[in-house]
Amino acid sequence: MPSRGLRRYLYLTAGACGAAIMIVEILGAKMLSPYVGMSHFVWTAQIAVTLMALACGYYAGGRLADRSQRLSWLYWAILIAGLCLALTVLICEPVAFWCLDFNLAIGSLLASATLFFLPLALLAMTGPFLLRVITSSVAGVGGNMGRLTSVSTLGSFAGTMLVAYLMIPLLPNSVTMYATALALVLICAGYFAAFRRESMTTLSFSLIFVAGIGLILFLGGGGHYKWLVERFRGNSHFGELRVLDRRDGSCRYYLNDNLVQNTYDPVRKQSASAFTYLLAGLARTYTTNINYALCIGL
Repeated sequence: MPSRGLRRYLYLTAGACGAAIMIVEILGAKMLSPYVGMSHFVWTAQIAVTLMALACGYYAGGRLADRSQRLSWLYWAILIAGLCLALTVLICEPVAFWCLDFNLAIGSLLASATLFFLPLALLAMTGPFLLRVITSSVAGVGGNMGRLTSVSTLGSFAGTMLVAYLMIPLLPNSVTMYATALALVLICAGYFAAFRRESMTTLSFSLIFVAGIGLILFLGGGGHYKWLVERFRGNSHFGELRVLDRRDGSCRYYLNDNLVQNTYDPVRKQSASAFTYLLAGLARTYTTNINYALCIGL
């Protein structure tokens, strides 16, 4: 039977894993959007992969708990999940380009499964495993199940609000994923340091690995290009916004999460994208006597 302090830490773990699952589900689609877009195929693939990963993780967690209730096994699984999430930041682009060899429906499904299935499945093992650990008799199964499910769901709610209202508007997608991975690694570090005091060498290596990816992101975040100059980079409720100018001054690009949204010709002082003129044509179908229009932003 776990001590009172350990039980509280286990509930904290359940909430943190629930939050991480929702962050990965939402953020995964945002990370893939520059390569495969944001159509219903992409969201369907992300949701389908998440559900399949949860199903496999629940099953694996239950089987593992029946074999042994060693909590260190669970925390090693969470640690591996954190490292995998940190790795997705580095391999997202090559994986997405490989999946573009397939049609959109299959390619988006393959990309999502390759990047996020394993970490999501490992995080899903938490619920059934912890239920087995904290339950000492059949009479307490209902209460423990209710508390664990409630804490995990509250964590998922917090993760959803956090990624939607704070992380995506304020941080680049890569930094958000890295922060999520780091939080999981710290959860594992807290357990091993406070309750096990073992395997600190491997744990230290994991922390160094995640910190190394963070350093790579920090050093590579400036935006250095041969033919372009980055004029602006910032976050908004629509994701990361960037403005790039060609060095010869012939064109300006507006990007949203690395997707080109509009282009502007500084010499002619006109948009260079047909999309802009199609919007003007659409407006004239409703109001034929337009003489002036206000363009806000580029």
